[in-house]
Amino acid sequence: MKSSAIYTVAETPVYADETNRRDDAFNAIDSPKKTVEPTKPADGRVVSMSELFSYADRIDKILMILGTIGALAAGVSQPIQIVLFGDVLNTLNPADLGEDIEDGIRSVALNFVFVGIAVFVSGSFQVACWTITASRQAKRIRSEYVSAILTKEIGWFDINEPMQLGSRVAEATVTIQEGMGRKVGDGLNFFSMAVSGIVIGLVKGWQLALILLAFTPFIAFTAFLAMKVLSSATQAGLESYGKAGAVAQEALSNVRTVHMFNSIQHFISKYEHALEQSTKAGGMYFGALMVANDNLDGNNCTGNGCYDGGRVLTVFFSIIMGAMALGQAAPSVEAITSARAAAFPVFQTIKRPSLIDPLGDEGKKLDKVMGRIQIDNVSFSYPSRPDVVVCRNYSLTIEPGETVALVGPSGSGKSTMVSLLERFYDPLSGSVSIDGVDVRTLNVKWLRSQVGLVGQEPSLFATSIMENIRYGCPSASDDEVVEAAKMANAYNFIMEFPQKFQTEVGERGAQLSGGQKQRIAIARAIIKNPPILLLDEATSALDTESERVVQESLDQLLANSHRTTIVVAHRLSTIRNASRIAVHSGGAIVEIGPHDELMKLDNGHYRLLVEAQSRVASQETEKAAIEEMTMDDIESVDDDVVRSRRVSRQSISRHSILEKDIVQKPDDDQPGDVDLPPFSMARVWKMSLPEWKYLFVGSLGAIVNAAVFPVWGVLLVKVTVLFFQLDYTKSQMLTDARWWAIGFLGLGIMFALSITLQHYGFAVVSQNLVTRVRLSTFSAMLHQEIGWFDLDENSSGALVSRLATDSAVLQAMTSETLNRGLINLTTITIAFAIAFFYSWQMTLVLIAAFPVLAASSYVQAQQMAGTSGNKKNNDADTAAGSLLAEAIGSIRTVASFSMEVALNTLYVGYLSASKAADVKIGIVGGLAFGVSQGATFEVLAVLFYVSGRWISRGIITFEEFFMVLMVIMLSTFAIGMAAQGATDGAKAKRSAQRVFKVIDRKPLIDSTSGTGRTLDLVNGDIEFRNLVFTYPARPDAMIYKNYCLKIARGQTVALVGASGSGKSTAISLMERFYDPAAGVVTLDGIDLKELNLQWLRENVSLVSQEPVLFAGTIAENIKLGKPGSTREEIIEAARKANAFEFICNFPNGFDTDVGDRGAQVSGGQKQRIAIARAILRDPAVLLLDEATSALDNESERVVQASLDRLLAIKQRTTIIVAHRLTTIRNANLIAVTSNGAIVEQGTHEELMQINNGIYKGLVARQMNTH
Repeated sequence: MKSSAIYTVAETPVYADETNRRDDAFNAIDSPKKTVEPTKPADGRVVSMSELFSYADRIDKILMILGTIGALAAGVSQPIQIVLFGDVLNTLNPADLGEDIEDGIRSVALNFVFVGIAVFVSGSFQVACWTITASRQAKRIRSEYVSAILTKEIGWFDINEPMQLGSRVAEATVTIQEGMGRKVGDGLNFFSMAVSGIVIGLVKGWQLALILLAFTPFIAFTAFLAMKVLSSATQAGLESYGKAGAVAQEALSNVRTVHMFNSIQHFISKYEHALEQSTKAGGMYFGALMVANDNLDGNNCTGNGCYDGGRVLTVFFSIIMGAMALGQAAPSVEAITSARAAAFPVFQTIKRPSLIDPLGDEGKKLDKVMGRIQIDNVSFSYPSRPDVVVCRNYSLTIEPGETVALVGPSGSGKSTMVSLLERFYDPLSGSVSIDGVDVRTLNVKWLRSQVGLVGQEPSLFATSIMENIRYGCPSASDDEVVEAAKMANAYNFIMEFPQKFQTEVGERGAQLSGGQKQRIAIARAIIKNPPILLLDEATSALDTESERVVQESLDQLLANSHRTTIVVAHRLSTIRNASRIAVHSGGAIVEIGPHDELMKLDNGHYRLLVEAQSRVASQETEKAAIEEMTMDDIESVDDDVVRSRRVSRQSISRHSILEKDIVQKPDDDQPGDVDLPPFSMARVWKMSLPEWKYLFVGSLGAIVNAAVFPVWGVLLVKVTVLFFQLDYTKSQMLTDARWWAIGFLGLGIMFALSITLQHYGFAVVSQNLVTRVRLSTFSAMLHQEIGWFDLDENSSGALVSRLATDSAVLQAMTSETLNRGLINLTTITIAFAIAFFYSWQMTLVLIAAFPVLAASSYVQAQQMAGTSGNKKNNDADTAAGSLLAEAIGSIRTVASFSMEVALNTLYVGYLSASKAADVKIGIVGGLAFGVSQGATFEVLAVLFYVSGRWISRGIITFEEFFMVLMVIMLSTFAIGMAAQGATDGAKAKRSAQRVFKVIDRKPLIDSTSGTGRTLDLVNGDIEFRNLVFTYPARPDAMIYKNYCLKIARGQTVALVGASGSGKSTAISLMERFYDPAAGVVTLDGIDLKELNLQWLRENVSLVSQEPVLFAGTIAENIKLGKPGSTREEIIEAARKANAFEFICNFPNGFDTDVGDRGAQVSGGQKQRIAIARAILRDPAVLLLDEATSALDNESERVVQASLDRLLAIKQRTTIIVAHRLTTIRNANLIAVTSNGAIVEQGTHEELMQINNGIYKGLVARQMNTH
């Protein structure tokens, strides 16, 4: 046996040279210093077009081919319209009006009808096929992306900020789908229009065409540069939104901690800082778009020359239409470029192979596992901190069927051995083998199926208890699940639920108590029936009696199955019967042997630890039963006590209810979509008032820009009529043409200036507005009362998904959509004014036809509104986002139980639920688009026919006809753009309604209200008087019935009762997370509802069972307890919480990053940091809800001594909820809860004198068991 310095964990005066020895032990501590950053794509990197569509299957390829053919055909139709228009002019030539004019115009009108039918068919195929295939491919990409994330090795999550992954999935896939669907069809349409227009122009008159095309290379080059900048901006925006999403996920998933420390504004500021980066990226984004549009759409209003009238106009319109098509393709190119940029990191993640593949077929599978474990000379450091070696030449051999306990200080690397055995990581050197076979040569999935793990913090998923247990063995029958629950001592409390095993546990098991969650997690491991069982603080959350029963069940299981077991434990009661106990120090084992042998070692590490505990053993013996209430014990007093804390019959799992609604009720509203407020565009713009100067500039530019099209039409008509003035001399024609050319030049300059002002102004307004909306929405969410977050539709995953998607969709309302909409509205207004001026007869015909165009456009807009606001898609996205957030947050549990395929299948199920709806939406959208486009040609056919008859009869002149005709062409063009704008705006409408519903909601308990009383001095008298209470999410499950309890100032009161009996409810009411339905909670005789809530929480500190740390340094996490505190105060708080020593042993000390959710520090270290955070506040009232349950015995003793000393220094009222007996040793009052009320209360001595009392009976029973 190797001998070494004495082992201990916490500071104590007993050992003179303890500090030096502890420094050696902590050299191997898991330092959280990050030295490896996640790989990020360089700015501007994009995937190729072929790679973007690499997930297309045979059906998708057919759809894309049909969509492409439709788009190209629809694009060609527009230049064909110009050719037909030339035919109209030739027919209506004022120099050649004859009797056959009506026959000629009739023939041309029929050609328009035929082209209109072709446009209807091709346009329908264009939109329907690209919409359907985009949805199919995007969901496939999303599924592959999520599958790739879930199957990555654990080390990948250590360096890739898992809190950001959920929002990245939502943001990236939305962008990808947008850029590979209808926008592609639109781009092909415009490309076809441009090419065919230019070709027709060159054929009809190459000299004039070349003059008009002179600027084309410059336009193309500028567009290329703009799109390069655009792709960089897209990537920057996605990364910044990912960071903001991580902040939102962190705050919303730990909202109780945020509220209790009055940290709402802290996280709002943090979120705002993250959004600032997206605002900058958005400015670059829209700046690039402005340059693209300025150069693609501008410079088109120039050109002169002399051909004959028909050829000039055909060439002119063909080339101009081709150039304009390039401009109109800009949004499509922008969307495709954004999709390619967003796809780069997604495809990079998908293609990156997992270093430890949990789904691969490679590797050995042993016929039988005996359970011999050998860890040979292992050295290891975590991927996130490779410079800190956790284990150095670590060796340990465990024989089959042996139970070995690993003990040592918190953070000494005990759990690292568990991770290596599960092959979450691979060692740097040495080997870990099972039955003589290196685990690296074994099949990963098979290996994990042979190992059962129960961790310190149980991870459950938002489904039923039955399914949570079955995750341990997917093929298990219901009877086997029930039997596993019995063995884990979970059966009794499960059967007390109204829905028994079908009870939904809520997000992360939120509807259950800590002990209940842990027992279900143990049942999940037991049903696996593994040859190797790993218990990493598996019973730390259980009360003593439950722990004893579960431990007996585990012992019986081990005895019957010859199972190899490794126990990581702080509580010696769980390891006394272990075959051997391995004591850790300095990254290696310094003592190993059975309990009895280790006790024989003079000054041995283990012996000294046991002796330190024995000093308080006599005090524990008498109180050992305080918290040891079995379910049967409580039922003997009242069979409703356990039921009182249960989930109600109506408790709903977010996953199960959404799955049911999506599959069975396609038309049901999305949860939270009822009672949406009316949409007001004025309100959207009101939020932009801080940028009113930019709004004015953009609007001015848009209005001037809108006037360009009608004025351009007037100039074109004047030039056209000039070409038909056959009585003009060449000199007269050139003179007039020169003047009109100058008009075109001025119009071009005006167009360039106006579009610059327009895009610049709206770019600034749009990005700032969306940032403001996101911030307001997040702020409103964070301000809501805790009960709001208990509702299924308000789970943290759903809220983060809503922040990402709704705000992104809303951006369309204020960027390209609105400025184009304003242009179109103004264009139509001016055009109609001109048309009425020249020919009221033709204008009336236009007005008569206008409802047809407007109706078709409206149908198209409404259909696309349904596409984005599709309830089934919204339901699916919400459910999928919540599931993904849960899975990533519990990735170690997912890996341990090989749940990757099951969870991804469930995820795909949510996405696939709306397949039929997607097809329907695509078809309806295609038909709506086809009707909208085809109707234009039919209206033109009617108009040409009527006009021809009127001209032939002298009712109107050729110039009047041509002027109104240009108005019609420009107006119909504006209508098409308006429809496109209405589509995007309609998409945003439902999102805006959801956003404003959250923003407008007034919290029932306002955590930041400035109203309410404050007391100059808090004495600490607390009273719970005649309380009646139910949780908002389950109003039919009564928790308290006439609950009464008085706590005098300075008292320490222990609340005892069965796991789940409502002890923590008193803590929640004291923090005013909820208000009682009846009765009052008072502090110093004043109802808590009358007190200022921020002030109240400043005077109350809570340390809960599962410590919550936020991404940042240790110092920042402690400082949350008292913002503005000095470094010295932070250090002193750490000392009092017994955290100073281990913090100082980190390379970065108090500046050490704790990682997401404190993942880079051990459970005991997290709890001590949380205690330091509470101590820093120096509260008048201290609430300890299982505050020391995660600590080893020695650390608990020292922390408890610190708390006791803290209470002695200052009169402080303390409420303790505890299963651990040492934490209530000095309680002035013990209160026993039953049937929603306090049934016994008093000191230990007083309660022991009650004949046949519950407390006395439990103590007697407990003493008999020791």
